[in-house]
Amino acid sequence: MSVTALCRSASGVGLSLAVSGSLLPISAYAVSANSVPPGPASPAMPSSEGEAKVADAVSSEPLAVVEVLPSPRRARWFGRLSAGFAYRWAFRESLLGGAFEGELGAQDNRFAGGVRLRVEAGRMQAGLLYQVVTLGPSFWLPSIAERLRFGMGLEGGAVMVDRRTVPGSAMWTVAWGGRIDAAVDLVRVGTSGGLFFSTGVAAQVLTAAPFPVTVVAGAALGYRP
Repeated sequence: MSVTALCRSASGVGLSLAVSGSLLPISAYAVSANSVPPGPASPAMPSSEGEAKVADAVSSEPLAVVEVLPSPRRARWFGRLSAGFAYRWAFRESLLGGAFEGELGAQDNRFAGGVRLRVEAGRMQAGLLYQVVTLGPSFWLPSIAERLRFGMGLEGGAVMVDRRTVPGSAMWTVAWGGRIDAAVDLVRVGTSGGLFFSTGVAAQVLTAAPFPVTVVAGAALGYRP
């Protein structure tokens, strides 16, 4: 073999060793990269500036809890109980007695209405006992300054007077008419209840009596839940 051939063979072997030496670091890096355990996935980056602003606002602003209040127009139960005194003019003379009223219906944030039962009992100037029982619808207007309220209603019933000649029996007549009331809250209880003072006047027609009209006025203390 000539000197030239030996030189070419030596240069070929050196080139092969150089290439092999340069490939060893690459293969070692690939093996080390494959051996590293996978870490947590990086969060997705917003694709636009608008999404980035929304993401920043959501992450920085605390969650707000919004309480939904019931509608003020929603109807709820309405009731009243009261007791007081009554002055009635009937049969062309004065009658003094006490009265009890109970009312049950519905109300919203402005109006109220229902059915009212009124029981009245007392004594005439002549000494005879009398009783009045009426029933009818009632309606209350919106309150003024959240304390004063005016109402009105219709009522019908019967007026009974004990007989002087026959103890234990009574004369009676049908009565029907209307009334006007006013009530002012003395002590508020809760959002819609309270203790109140009320007054009112009513006029009724009597179907069988010496004088066909009776007028009654009175005042009472009551409670509204």
